[in-house]
Amino acid sequence: MCGQIFIQEDLMIAYDIEQLQTLFRPSDELIVTQNIDSKEITHARWGWLHTSSQQLILFARLENIQNSRLFSSAYDNQRCIVLASGYYEWDQSRIKQKIVNKNHEPLYIAAIYNEHQDRVALITHESQPSVAWIHHRQPMVLNKEEAIEYLNHPIKNLDFLRNQDLVVESTMRQASLF
Repeated sequence: MCGQIFIQEDLMIAYDIEQLQTLFRPSDELIVTQNIDSKEITHARWGWLHTSSQQLILFARLENIQNSRLFSSAYDNQRCIVLASGYYEWDQSRIKQKIVNKNHEPLYIAAIYNEHQDRVALITHESQPSVAWIHHRQPMVLNKEEAIEYLNHPIKNLDFLRNQDLVVESTMRQASLF
């Protein structure tokens, strides 16, 4: 689920992002904001280090985030948004699929921030129908208004999660050689 995140030039211009990297993998520094309207951005590494095992944890499940000893405090007090133009996911045939907003608007991915480690974990939930054939889970993608609300209050009503405007832009299939 969400193996790589990418940004495109239009998002870089909108947020005055000055960097050469446009493809982000786990443990890379993602582009993060805690105030969408002011367009203040910072960077944080993708993945929390579990304190006892030093295991890198990339995702936090929305369904149990409030009951998690590891994530509940951050969900209550350290929410952030990861800015992206889209993300890549590998389907069951191990074909890389590109997932974007159908109107090519930015993706505001809900995340939680660990200020002591300067790291983020993306929040995930059950996939919406348009991308479920690729993977059963997906990042929690918000529109701009939902992202602003998320930064101010933990989300209680999850009805919107089934109505996101995500589409698979690349549906390349590997052709048989025989």
